[in-house]
Amino acid sequence: MDITTTVGWLGVLILVVVGGFTGELTAVFINLHGIIIVVGGTAMAMLINTPLRYIRETVLAVVDLFRGDRYGDPGELIPVLTRLAEQVQARGLGALRGVDERTASGFLSYAATTAMEYNNPDFVRRVLETEVNNKVDRANEVINVVRTAGVVAPMFGLLGTLIGIVRVMAVISDPAKVGPAMAVAITTAFYGIALANLVAVPMAGKMRFRLWEEIKVRAMVIEGIVGMMQGTVPLVLERRLQAFK
Repeated sequence: MDITTTVGWLGVLILVVVGGFTGELTAVFINLHGIIIVVGGTAMAMLINTPLRYIRETVLAVVDLFRGDRYGDPGELIPVLTRLAEQVQARGLGALRGVDERTASGFLSYAATTAMEYNNPDFVRRVLETEVNNKVDRANEVINVVRTAGVVAPMFGLLGTLIGIVRVMAVISDPAKVGPAMAVAITTAFYGIALANLVAVPMAGKMRFRLWEEIKVRAMVIEGIVGMMQGTVPLVLERRLQAFK
């Protein structure tokens, strides 16, 4: 479980509950008109803007935010790669067969298999870097989907407000109806701003941070595996990996 994401959402829920008990958030904020326009409009815009494959990946990425970081602290990978380098130095590349498949979310095992299959450091580096670059491109597209939702949500809030103002104009001759109609119009903008700044923008930021951590870990794996293939002394390889911390 990701602590910061969970605590953040619990904090939002607590603020809403406290606002309800103190009377700051009243029933006037419940606006079905605004929810349909903002949430529905944003969802439809994302469907129009994004291929179905990336919609699915975005949903999975959002769910993944509530889980713990799969890659962990990059510093913890250094002793793992150093011990593996010592084994390779003693027994050759065959020592890579014993790599834990869970390390670096499976990328270390993939890199080790690639090294044993091709036994060419330059080629292995190109293959692994291509794999990482493709993963980064896909992840950036997913992040852009969430970021785009943060851009369009306030616009749909504004659209709902404009529709609400038209309703206000229609009943402006009746003072008793102007207030409720204006409340509906303004709360729609509130929904759009809240969806963007409490959901879309923070999620895109967390995804970007996790992607950066993933790139760092994968770069360490590539540097470590290629260094082992080149016969780099484990101590020298360890010092080189320290630069990634």
